[in-house]
Amino acid sequence: MGRPASNGAPTFRFNQAEVSEMEAILQAHNCAVPAREILEALAQKFSASAERSGVVEVTVKQVWNWFQNRRYAIRAKASKTIVPPQTNMPAMPRDDPTTVRTATQTPQTQPAPSASVKNMPQVPHPITAPSGRY
Repeated sequence: MGRPASNGAPTFRFNQAEVSEMEAILQAHNCAVPAREILEALAQKFSASAERSGVVEVTVKQVWNWFQNRRYAIRAKASKTIVPPQTNMPAMPRDDPTTVRTATQTPQTQPAPSASVKNMPQVPHPITAPSGRY
C-alpha cells in the first residue's frame, strides 16, 4: 500500500485496525469522503494510538488520501463487474470476401420520365482525352 518515500524515510501504512475503522466510516457515508472534522479526528486518534505514539504521526492528508484511493478502487471494481445484458439476437456474420466475388448484381431500371431529378441515379460521364490542339 503506497509508494516508498523518496527521502529514505520508511513507507507509511495504516494498520489493520485503522483500515477497518475507516472502512466502516466509508460505508456509513455511502462511499463519500467524510467531513474534514472526521478526518482530523481520525488522524489524531491514529497518531495517539499505542502503536504510533511518539513514532509516526498520521496526518489529515494521509487519511484523506486513503479515503480517495479506496473510493476510486471501489468504483473501478464496480465498473469491471458490470456486464452488459445479453441479447437473444444471433451474431451477425463477418463480411466474407468470397461472398462479394460471387454475388450477382441486379440491373437497375431507369425511373419514369416523370420522376424528379433528385431521385435520378447519378451516371458518371466519360472523360474524353484532349485532342492535342490548343
